[in-house]
Amino acid sequence: MDNEHIQRSRLFREAFLPGAVTRLRYQANAQVVGVRNNDVALDTIDKAQLLITVKKYLADWEASGGKVDEALRNAIDHNKATVQSPSEVYISPYPLLLRCERCKVIDFYDPRVSQEKVGEAIKRRIVRSSLGQTYIKCKRSACAGRMLQVPYVGVHRCGIMNPIFVNQVARRKPNVGYEDASGSFFNSFFFDVDTKERLGGSLQDDCPACRLAYPGLQETNKRGTPVTSGESFYSQIVQYIALSAKAGNLAAMLYAQINATIGTLKGQTCDIAEGITSVLLGTLDSAALEQQLRALLDEAAPSDDLMKTHAEELAKSIAARDRLAPMIEDELFQHMYNSMVKKISELESLLANASGRFKGVRQYLDNDATYVAIVSQRRSLEAAFLRHDVRRLTVGDAIAATEDAVARAAKADHWQVVKTRYGVAEIAHIPDLLVVLSALGYTRERRAPTLDVSVPPVVLNGFEDANDAGMRGRTSLYAMSANTEAVWIRLDPLRVLQWCVDEVGWADPGVEIMASRQLAQAYLLQHSPALTMAPGDVIKEITVEKVSQSAPFHLLHSICHSLLATSRRHTGYDDQSLMEYLLPMDLSFVIYVTSVQNFTAGGLLTMFQHYLLPWFNDASTYAFSCAFDPICSDTGGSCSGCIQRERACETFNAGLSRAYLHGGNADRDYRLNIKKGFWDQNG
Repeated sequence: MDNEHIQRSRLFREAFLPGAVTRLRYQANAQVVGVRNNDVALDTIDKAQLLITVKKYLADWEASGGKVDEALRNAIDHNKATVQSPSEVYISPYPLLLRCERCKVIDFYDPRVSQEKVGEAIKRRIVRSSLGQTYIKCKRSACAGRMLQVPYVGVHRCGIMNPIFVNQVARRKPNVGYEDASGSFFNSFFFDVDTKERLGGSLQDDCPACRLAYPGLQETNKRGTPVTSGESFYSQIVQYIALSAKAGNLAAMLYAQINATIGTLKGQTCDIAEGITSVLLGTLDSAALEQQLRALLDEAAPSDDLMKTHAEELAKSIAARDRLAPMIEDELFQHMYNSMVKKISELESLLANASGRFKGVRQYLDNDATYVAIVSQRRSLEAAFLRHDVRRLTVGDAIAATEDAVARAAKADHWQVVKTRYGVAEIAHIPDLLVVLSALGYTRERRAPTLDVSVPPVVLNGFEDANDAGMRGRTSLYAMSANTEAVWIRLDPLRVLQWCVDEVGWADPGVEIMASRQLAQAYLLQHSPALTMAPGDVIKEITVEKVSQSAPFHLLHSICHSLLATSRRHTGYDDQSLMEYLLPMDLSFVIYVTSVQNFTAGGLLTMFQHYLLPWFNDASTYAFSCAFDPICSDTGGSCSGCIQRERACETFNAGLSRAYLHGGNADRDYRLNIKKGFWDQNG
């Protein structure tokens, strides 16, 4: 057959990776069995950053009720997964169950026979017509029809996929037909071609992998679907923001240092935690932090024993100084006193250099548990370094660059409205954000996991290349990178905290905290554990913590989804062309274009420069109601008809609610009812 040309982005977004069944241009169906790797395309991908992201995704998947195939789990845990960037895709005809287009008779084979042998047997039956066309003749000599593929497969959420099951009654007949009734698998049936006797429906056989594990779910275990319906293959995609090589290497070293001492906050780990928090609170420049952290890692960290010795000497010296203080009128004792003061200064300097170089942030936040939570998340490092690791155009820069005085004044007025009405502190445009797109596995029947224990869990399966003998038995991750554009949005911590106090039931922290952005954000980080977590971890927090404590996170997330849903009018990108990246510890998020072509149309830049206020106004209107109201609002204010996303949500849509923006019931269990939403309060 001739080669078909496919856009690179379609390889990841559609059914073009191993395990998928895709329809070819001449309407035949084929299964993807392998890819050809492009080593050059992997040059800009840091495998360490990729594996950290994939490990986190697997943990989030299991926390959401899904299962991970053991082969994929072992490959990721032991860093044995092969990272590839596809340049060509190899396919094999599938399913190999044929039906005559005239008499409906089918060819079926012993399921114990390999697909390769079945394919060879079918290939030998290919004939050529008088017009030069090739086809497979009907197996009945009395029929001149042509055999075509039966367009159905049996699938299950554990990952099993087989040609549809031919029941035992039908197998006894020499000429079994298959009637595709109305194009519906469940309405189709088998019949005897010779007698027209109906032999049974096409309900799929029990899933062999789930028959023993879930004996009480016989009907659920039976599953069939059209081969190209989408249910036979859902590629699981993780797309993340990658730091530059320089900052990425530093982040990897810091993360390794943190993991070695996690659970304790002392020495270099304490310095890293306080430094990162200083940047998040805005008391330290991020470039200065990177420079100081590099110096910190280059220095030989003093041993705990040496630190203990210095501390003991300092305590003794302070005691001696205090005893000498009343006798300093005597010249001899005054000399001893001055010597002791000098020694104390030297010891304090040694201890200060070894730890505490960023301790000034303690005036805003002095809770060790919060520092540990912040520094435990690699995303905290990204939130800090992204401030200088990418080029950013701020709203102030865009306003200042506007030559026309009237237009400049209008933009300034619009920006002021966005800040006051929508509680935004900062917005910036990023022209060349480095994004990595990776496919780490696939599911069948369902795209996302579920916490419903009454059905078998969705299993995340790893990709296996059956075309390359050298890849047999190995698990692959498919990845590619691109520079794309993005918009970075940060909420005002003072406005968020005030809303939490007024509408969510938080205690009033006092005038001092409510007058300082740094103190307000520090208070939010300390009193809302969800903000210091990776987004995927918040799924578990919803069930064990008070909903009100997690409200700042869900507010941030709901705002992000509302903006994504209303992006097309102002950017030209639909919401599926844009992706979210939450940085909750920074009260910010990044919306970026899911391009893998190193090219974008500049839609986000156009919106950033000219349509910020209309974009937020549209998002507010959109979040006010849902097409499925009042049901949606009564059951939590979030569904597929409003702010939920079909794919690529970092919490699998858990915790979202329009109530955070416009008031109402914020969850299905009626645990939090918000009188006035965040955008209503600011309006």
